[in-house]
Amino acid sequence: MNKSRYQKLVAIYLVIGLLWIIGSDWLLAQFIGDFSDSYAISAAKGMAFVILMSGMLYVLLMRLNKAESKVATTITHSTEQLVLNKIPTFFQNIPMLTYALDWDGKTLRTLWVSENLQEILGYSNEEALQPGWWEKCVHPDDRLRALEESKSILANGGGDHYYRVKHANGHYVYFHDELRRVESVSANCFVGIWRDISTEESALEQVQEYSTKLEKTILGTITAIAHMVELRDPYTAGHESRVGDLAAAIALEMGLDMDTQYGLRIAGLLHDIGKISVPAEYLTKPTRLTDAEFEIIKSHACNGFSILKSIDFPWPVAEVAYQHHERLDGTGYPRGLKGDEILLEARIIAVADVIESMATNRPYRHALGIKKALQEIESNAGRLYDTEVCNAALTLFRQKNYQLGD
Repeated sequence: MNKSRYQKLVAIYLVIGLLWIIGSDWLLAQFIGDFSDSYAISAAKGMAFVILMSGMLYVLLMRLNKAESKVATTITHSTEQLVLNKIPTFFQNIPMLTYALDWDGKTLRTLWVSENLQEILGYSNEEALQPGWWEKCVHPDDRLRALEESKSILANGGGDHYYRVKHANGHYVYFHDELRRVESVSANCFVGIWRDISTEESALEQVQEYSTKLEKTILGTITAIAHMVELRDPYTAGHESRVGDLAAAIALEMGLDMDTQYGLRIAGLLHDIGKISVPAEYLTKPTRLTDAEFEIIKSHACNGFSILKSIDFPWPVAEVAYQHHERLDGTGYPRGLKGDEILLEARIIAVADVIESMATNRPYRHALGIKKALQEIESNAGRLYDTEVCNAALTLFRQKNYQLGD
């Protein structure tokens, strides 16, 4: 109960007491008759008594208020002492850095830090208890994120996150920071544990480095395989890589994720791998192919699927090789698929393949040029080719000046 409420109670007591004294004596005078002198004396004595008692009541209430404040202060101090005295006992043998915080929703105070701080980070406990020490030591690249995450963790009553902290000697240490509210001690009390995960992070970096090297090796192998196909058909040298690059650029223009873009680059390199089983004289024939010869050429889609299907790619590379000559209206080959039966990746490769093929030389004709290639996909968008894919390709060449590589 605060001071203003005490004052209201005293005022109410005073008013009611005075009204009772004056009112009751006035009523008696109405029934008994004139006793003005005795009435005045009685009223004065009654009012003096009420005023005196009101003053005494106010003094007593103020003393009660001070006592309550003192008890609250003592409880708060005792809680902090409990935290400071008990927590070290709980955590003194844990081989991690531990700490205690007090957070009232606005102000954050560090109450205690384990004595192994000096051993782990090279700082004294006195330094760690200074306001702003934690923010200053967090890596600049992690600071803003770590601060936002800490606010969320405190508001939710607990959580964990990762960041780097500067060692006293200048290098940075990776920490897993886990924080929990200890309501059995105080609603404002939080206990945290810092666990050094530098070794795990170093191992992860090594794995990522190895993964990057492996990825480059695989890409190099795929490129070499694509080059083998090109050696059998010199007129199409660079075709696979140009199709892959254009397909990835179309995917980017369509807003597809980086993984899909990378998968399309791989699919572009391998989409014609089935041609390795086609006689070289058919691939390089300078005159029109016979129907039988063209049927053999068309078999490269099935052969490509047979070669690639046993490889566990994270993308549908084998299906793209199988479907890249399919058309939306069902007039493509080898299966006559229609519309959404054709994978989006295959629809993208199909457009990239047509553009690159028409824009470059072939054994049986000179390059038709990029203008003719764009007219082909524009006039057949929605019938043979996916409209969204065509629009993305047209935007690349006409508005963003995309150029086919060498």
